[in-house]
Amino acid sequence: MKSAFAAMIMVVSSIGWAAPPSENLVKSCLQARAVAPSVTIRNINVDEVFQEDDYANGFNAGYILKYEGTDMGYAERKPDQALIYSGKLYRLSKSIPIGNNGKAKPAAFNPMLAQWSLAKEGKHQYFCVGFNFDGLGQSGSFQNVHGGYLLNLKNRDLYFAVRDIRQ
Repeated sequence: MKSAFAAMIMVVSSIGWAAPPSENLVKSCLQARAVAPSVTIRNINVDEVFQEDDYANGFNAGYILKYEGTDMGYAERKPDQALIYSGKLYRLSKSIPIGNNGKAKPAAFNPMLAQWSLAKEGKHQYFCVGFNFDGLGQSGSFQNVHGGYLLNLKNRDLYFAVRDIRQ
């Protein structure tokens, strides 16, 4: 009986640890600015970007930047795309959708038009990439719809979100 109880406690605690990011953190990441006092954002300077063919596992890194000694960026290998963080690839197709994303599915984005940042809320830190779908909807309400990827820097879960940033 004690071992069953201990197993249940482990499951509950692991579920709590693997909880997705809060809505405030998601919206902060998508906008690359804090939308609540509980969230801090550090924008990543993208002035120096480089490329590397055959970066890893057949992926070509078309957009790599260094931030405080860490490689970050975007890589492609048809038909897959991935985020790069600290030399490892995180496939966009394997990202976990969070919240109401409408019918949007994880997909490629233009890294040159994206906003790159690091976000923190409490003990949780994320590598964030926010984008407005390659500049679509420069006028009208669609310009307020942003997508993004959030990589949990502790457990390395990659999340995908789409939100109307006005709400």
